[in-house]
Amino acid sequence: MILGVLYSLQHIISVLFYDKHLRIPFLCLSFALFWFIYLLKPDTYDIINYTNAVSYPYFEPLFSLIIIALASFLSNRAVILVIQILVGVLTYLTVRVYIADEESIWEKGIAYILAFFSVAFTLGVNNALRQFMASLIIFISIWEFLNHRKVLSFFVFLFTPFIHFSSVLFYLLSIVILTFSERYYFSDEKLTFSMNLVRLLFFILAIVGIIALPIFISHTPYAVYLGMNISSGRTDFTLKYLLVLFSFLVSEFFFGEIDKGEYVFSQLRILRMFFIILMFVFSFFNSMNEMASRVLAFYFTLDMLVLCLSYVKGYKTGAFVINLSYAFAINAINVIGKI
Repeated sequence: MILGVLYSLQHIISVLFYDKHLRIPFLCLSFALFWFIYLLKPDTYDIINYTNAVSYPYFEPLFSLIIIALASFLSNRAVILVIQILVGVLTYLTVRVYIADEESIWEKGIAYILAFFSVAFTLGVNNALRQFMASLIIFISIWEFLNHRKVLSFFVFLFTPFIHFSSVLFYLLSIVILTFSERYYFSDEKLTFSMNLVRLLFFILAIVGIIALPIFISHTPYAVYLGMNISSGRTDFTLKYLLVLFSFLVSEFFFGEIDKGEYVFSQLRILRMFFIILMFVFSFFNSMNEMASRVLAFYFTLDMLVLCLSYVKGYKTGAFVINLSYAFAINAINVIGKI
């Protein structure tokens, strides 16, 4: 578990980013740890399955097309390596659009390091390639949506179902929540909802969603996930959720009240709050553990962006809390490998 310990250590020493004189040593050490971990780590979980499936790709059309194109001149493992690199590039581009207003190259550098050591990236590039790729595209689409380019947002989103079809649900749900908060919380009209009322409505919506979702999914090819609980080799969902919940509550305490002037950051915080509430309701239904794990994976990508934005916007204690919680993310440590 040496690599897992190094992964956790990187998050613990992120306390160095508080001191501007220690930013460069933190960046250099993190860069070295990143390459050391990824040059030595063994393949685990779905990366092994993806490698074996290169010869007969059965995934969504665009993802399969990428595999077929690369497989014509690369070995099976090299194909997956190229896709992993593409995921890394897409992660960089996604974070870049959200922190574009930050002028300091050092602050941006730390934000990128936080992203590449996040649970979202660690699980995405080492396991759930398709869902993570789709989630990144969704958040690029959400960026366009939040900047009032809704037609462009929709066209960006159209790539998603051709990479990971079930992620479509996350896009639709996110757009509903963001539209709701824009209309009833950020509106300049006199009659708007308080944040406490928004939280209550989210809780009610989560309960309704838990009831309605199985009915909807039962009529789709994903009905197999109902009642599925793949526990072998995996960390229990409730355990993972409790750590995420603790990180959310403490970081939100340091972020303070939702600032309507920080529109994009605040909207992501509201979206994050909704998914925390949704997963809280999920945690009472063992028959939905597999579905809940998919929601958690999407949440981690959202959490990564909140982490990066909170850091560059000066909410460093809240950012440190989120990043420190990643040091104890058993699922990320497991996927790093057993060396």
